Amino acid sequence: MAKLRLRTLKINNNSNKTVAEIHEEYMSYCKSIGQREGTLESKSLFYKYQIPKIVNVEDTINQFNKHIIEKHINEMIDKGHKGNYYKTFIIKLKAFLSYCFKREYLEKFEVKIPNVSLEKKAIYTEAEVETLLRKPNLKECLVGDYRSWVSINFLIATGCRSETLLNVRVKDINFENENILFRHMKTKRQINVPLSDTLKVVLQEYIPNLQLKDDDILFPKLNGEKMCYNTLHQNITSYFKHCKVKMRGVNTFRNTFSTLFIKNGGDIYRLKTQLAHAKITTTERYINLLPLELQDDLLRYNPLDVLSKKNRKVKLNRDKKK
Repeated sequence: MAKLRLRTLKINNNSNKTVAEIHEEYMSYCKSIGQREGTLESKSLFYKYQIPKIVNVEDTINQFNKHIIEKHINEMIDKGHKGNYYKTFIIKLKAFLSYCFKREYLEKFEVKIPNVSLEKKAIYTEAEVETLLRKPNLKECLVGDYRSWVSINFLIATGCRSETLLNVRVKDINFENENILFRHMKTKRQINVPLSDTLKVVLQEYIPNLQLKDDDILFPKLNGEKMCYNTLHQNITSYFKHCKVKMRGVNTFRNTFSTLFIKNGGDIYRLKTQLAHAKITTTERYINLLPLELQDDLLRYNPLDVLSKKNRKVKLNRDKKK
């Protein structure tokens, strides 16, 4: 008589469930453990647009295997997708499959995250930023354009993520103590960041212009409701077109803030605090600098030049004594 393990029996029975059914369970589980709204939305979009590229979501879960995943990665590579793109794809897929393995919907197999060379993060040039920060004519511009202009000021001044920006309320701006409370953070920690002098002036004009109250969202939709990321992206994209600047993403402002912060004389440890990173290695990825951009500073501290100057100084002093 053939021997059948209980685990194998359970997997065989569970494998009749469809990908769609299991993903619905998965989303309910993610919500129950307190994952952020932005994370849940990202997982929903991944299921809607990415998973159907591998399998039919109305078919059973046992379609998934190591071979079809590797095949899809190779197809992405052949199409010229960047390493960060397909690495992110596998990270999100692995999270879902790990849930399937744990619930014994699938026999466990290895899902290896590809090793890729991290590319420099895109940034906006100083010239582009200056163009975007030109104040619109308040007598003629649309409310949406004015709000986008203020949003860009906020992003450049704080380096915050888009989700943080969308959850800031008027009462979180402390003009007296010159700081801003960020309640909604990726790390789920609340932090206070400095309110820059320029942003302070911009917000002191903006808040009464839009007739916002203390409990109101700082950057709401026209009806006063909270804006979603897609709406923010559309609004800022429209503003970019008006300014004739190429749009590279809302969160590119965070990369730009980090790069300009260092170029302006800031150090990576203060930047880590501003960005609320747990590890300094995470902060390092946000600094998009070429050595030549800091050529003068690098040469100032170059050991060979410093030692040579010191030796020349000693020699001059000796010659003077003679």
